[in-house]
Amino acid sequence: MPENWDWRNVSGINYLSWTKNQHIPQYCGSCWAQGTTSSLADRINIARNRTWPDIALSPQVIINCQAGGSCNGGNAGGVYSYAKNNGIPEENCQNYLAKNPEHFSCSPIQRCADCTHPKGNKPGDTGNCWATPRYPVWKVTQHGTVLGADKMKA
Repeated sequence: MPENWDWRNVSGINYLSWTKNQHIPQYCGSCWAQGTTSSLADRINIARNRTWPDIALSPQVIINCQAGGSCNGGNAGGVYSYAKNNGIPEENCQNYLAKNPEHFSCSPIQRCADCTHPKGNKPGDTGNCWATPRYPVWKVTQHGTVLGADKMKA
């Protein structure tokens, strides 16, 4: 194994996803969901050899479905289990809102939604939204604990 490795610069190519601020547009303790969905997206982008389009997974779906926690904190282990059992849709399916849903139900519209643009662009007008019936999800085949730097490198 090489002495050091940085996926942000492999022969001038950055394979990793972009940095996100979990507290925009408001405070949300979702680091557990942000970090996990970003690490999974990074693995996908690496496996796809950084082929366009870049993949970004939806941490809001993870929050909506309480797959490990909420904006009040959580555990990354639930995200991996959810990814294995259900798959995680991409960010464009459910944009990050930095808030808990009004009701945690993991309903179809909380997993993937499409909306019309609001007419008149009045404050608070969100347009009309509906559940998207078919959309791609990304799954993991296995997950578990890895201890030690050498096992992490491998």
